[in-house]
Amino acid sequence: MNSDDSADSGYILYGSPVSYYTVKVRSYLLYKDLPFRQVRATEKIANEVIKPATGGWRVVPVLKTPDGNCIQDSSIILDDLESAHTERSITPPGFKQRVASSMLELLGDEWLVFPAMHYRWNFKRHNLGYILNAFGQTRKAHWPKAIRWLGGIKSAVKFGLVPRLMLGINRSNTPALEAWTHQLLEQLDLHFSEHDFLLGSRPCYGDFSLYGPLHAHLALDPYPKEHLIKPRKHVRAWLQRMNETPARIGEWLPGDTIPETLVPILQWQCRDQLPHIHQLMDVTTQWIEKHPSVDTLPRFIGKADYQLNGAAGKRLCTPYSQWMYERVLKPVEEASEEQRTELATWLSQQAIPFTPRQPENSLVFKNSRLWRRDRLEHS
Repeated sequence: MNSDDSADSGYILYGSPVSYYTVKVRSYLLYKDLPFRQVRATEKIANEVIKPATGGWRVVPVLKTPDGNCIQDSSIILDDLESAHTERSITPPGFKQRVASSMLELLGDEWLVFPAMHYRWNFKRHNLGYILNAFGQTRKAHWPKAIRWLGGIKSAVKFGLVPRLMLGINRSNTPALEAWTHQLLEQLDLHFSEHDFLLGSRPCYGDFSLYGPLHAHLALDPYPKEHLIKPRKHVRAWLQRMNETPARIGEWLPGDTIPETLVPILQWQCRDQLPHIHQLMDVTTQWIEKHPSVDTLPRFIGKADYQLNGAAGKRLCTPYSQWMYERVLKPVEEASEEQRTELATWLSQQAIPFTPRQPENSLVFKNSRLWRRDRLEHS
């Protein structure tokens, strides 16, 4: 059901096998045991399917539903499929677990882009041949195999600039980034030695968001595959579980429990990622104040500072990250006062510096555009 050659039924996933967010959605479709076929986003597919569905953007993944509708953005795809197929839910019933799942979704989708892009594009001597072939197979699949890698050059030039120009990865902060990546993988390896998934014996949103970069970049690209993934057998076993349709669905950890093995990861995230998101929220607010008549926001609005494992950097400010952070705030907003008090107590006990902060202007991602919520609601 997950083959490029499967019958024209069910869902169609347009993307690339080496795309961070494509493999996230593919893993989810496998887990839910939904019929689908995966189609590479060639130039022809981009022009005939993807751009018309996204208002002119060439972005992946795009999921075509059995009734012919197209959905773009991996988080929205998972949300829509969760609503349509309630069996095998990836939403934990417990409040603290829902918050943790959303936090780890934010970590995977918005922060692991650092190691994913660094270990792909800053190790060209090891990875470039593989990447050119992979990109060429997607972009120019109709070319002869011997020269197909040439079709990947344009994409490689474009994406190869991401670590430096978009993420601000440089010689000064690279050692800190690499040390943090090794520590994160060690913490995950320890965790998966005790648990099948992040919150027990069934995956949550966070599992799929972590799987995207860890599989598509670190486990496939030659250098990180050999040096980061191969030495960690429990991470490898989890990656394999995330690439299968389970015969039996397990249970969440009882009592709304957050495993102790996840605490160091959440501590790091709240120390480094959340201050950056709070700053980009400020930049977003300033931009909206300067453009009061605009309904939708651009993908990038200047740059925002960050600290990663004690090292400084500047990355492009993405208002989309605020929308992802608002997904973390949603279960907190919906909780009772008693639940919020219980969460605050647990966070304090675990020394996790998470204090929910509401944005000045709430955002909504819809139809491949980032909208001001107040404008969308009144349009």
